[in-house]
Amino acid sequence: MSLTQAITRMLSETIARKGIARIAFPGGRSAIDLMSELSTASIDWSSVRVTLVDERAVDESSDASNARLVKSTLCINRASDATFEPMLIGDDAASSADQLNQRQCSLDIAILGMGEDGHFASLFPSEIAVPGLNDGQAGFVATSAIGSPAVPRISMTLKHILSAQLVVLLVSSEAKEAKVMAGLRSIDAMNPISYLLASDDPIIVEWPDRTLTTIQRGAIHES
Repeated sequence: MSLTQAITRMLSETIARKGIARIAFPGGRSAIDLMSELSTASIDWSSVRVTLVDERAVDESSDASNARLVKSTLCINRASDATFEPMLIGDDAASSADQLNQRQCSLDIAILGMGEDGHFASLFPSEIAVPGLNDGQAGFVATSAIGSPAVPRISMTLKHILSAQLVVLLVSSEAKEAKVMAGLRSIDAMNPISYLLASDDPIIVEWPDRTLTTIQRGAIHES
């Protein structure tokens, strides 16, 4: 079963059980092909809520906007019936995170990209684990200006990501695969992906060759 098929099935099963399904996507290029494939899937998209795992505090007209990317890549074709839920809903990153935490929306599927520095969502490397990575915080956090472009961001916390029934990590290059392998050897705040991989929850990983495996508690299991 392909990753697109697995996600489509999970969405349909969740809609049948709960009436709605909520799926979150990353920015960047890693998920573009997946979103394009999903946009033509034959499911009840009117019952799907599409959101983000993180967002830059920029206007949606900006090329740096994750909302712009996801809406133009996924929320088209059959998926144009889905409801998009932005993360930048306040005046800035901090007020947006506060408002999102008050909503306490559930999450069913989380799709994650990662950077070559080991970050995922907007949980970046630091000598001491950044807020939302290893402190058990639920919901959302705001960051200081970071990344490229260097602007404040809103991010789901690790705990909120792991609340999803299905968590997918897209590993799109050999350099990123190397960070995953390093993360399996030791937990390191300078390699944030290591915290995700050490969780008790299974993480479905799509490797650069598009094969799938499951990582759980720091070990690889064939899917």
